[in-house]
Amino acid sequence: MDLTQSKALQPALNRSTRAALRPACCSSAVPALRISDKKPPYWTGRTTRVSQAINIAIDNPALWAIMKLGARHEMISTAERAGIPWRKATQELRDNAKLEQLRAEIEDQTLDYPAYYRRKFHAYTGGNLDWQAACELESATASLALRIFKKNKPKPRPDVAADMMRNSFLDTTEDYCKRQGVQIRTAVDVACSAGDSTRRLADRFPEARLAGVDLSPNFLAVAELRRRQAEPGSPAAAMTYVHANAEAIPVQDRSQDLISASYMVHEMPAAATKSFLTDAHRALRPGGVIAIVDGDPWSDVHQKMPLALATIMKSTEPWADEYFSLDMFAAMAEAGFNCLEYVPVNKRHRVMLGVAV
Repeated sequence: MDLTQSKALQPALNRSTRAALRPACCSSAVPALRISDKKPPYWTGRTTRVSQAINIAIDNPALWAIMKLGARHEMISTAERAGIPWRKATQELRDNAKLEQLRAEIEDQTLDYPAYYRRKFHAYTGGNLDWQAACELESATASLALRIFKKNKPKPRPDVAADMMRNSFLDTTEDYCKRQGVQIRTAVDVACSAGDSTRRLADRFPEARLAGVDLSPNFLAVAELRRRQAEPGSPAAAMTYVHANAEAIPVQDRSQDLISASYMVHEMPAAATKSFLTDAHRALRPGGVIAIVDGDPWSDVHQKMPLALATIMKSTEPWADEYFSLDMFAAMAEAGFNCLEYVPVNKRHRVMLGVAV
């Protein structure tokens, strides 16, 4: 499906690349690109001894099963102690007979799933194609938000923490678009998951024709369920969800003002990330904006992560080595983006922004 036919619709760079990534189009209000000598976390990469030892451990099926159970138990228990009704909310979705029908309506059965996408993500044997993952997604996202702000005093409620996490990305993106003089009339939220990021994007840019794209038909079934539950006539009810690959965004060339991606690229090998960036550049109008939020390799949380925690994390994130080792800003520049900015938005995450030329 071509979404254009639907009615709904300070980077860390080395000194040799700094000058090349400061184009004339950048507003004088954009701060100078920040220089950082920080390296990827010690526990990542394919060549470091620490990373190799971790990878050997998590490649052992028996050890992986133990880590999977431990990770799930800790995540669910911590969430429920904080007031997230994880098990209850999950069961309500599992019992909802509409989900299978919605999946059937939205799924593109001709779509091929890349081998990298069929890996065991987030302690689910079926990865992002697992119904359990789809039904737990909203609770897992709220739990992630709480972990980010767990040291805040007073501790925020789950819904407030989720607002803080999502709004930090939206505020940064909106500010960047304004400084670049970009009016958001058309936008695609890539890897929209269960639709939370897309609904918030619709509220932030209510006049835009907006679509959410994801490769998991199960995630999209939950997103579509929430869309139909939204208030009639609201921006959240007017969106379109489409089953598609981020490497082949189903829109016409040069048709979009904004491509956003929340917490996606850490789940992709470097080659797939570069393919996504190339296709996003194709889809954006000249001057259109790409906005990506994901883990910050240079944050203290990742740089100083204890070995045991890093091992558990990598056991649930099969492409962590490639993501945390990838020079995202060099990849963005190679794909045709400039006016690059790196903005740490919380203790764990960064927003990466660029303009298509």
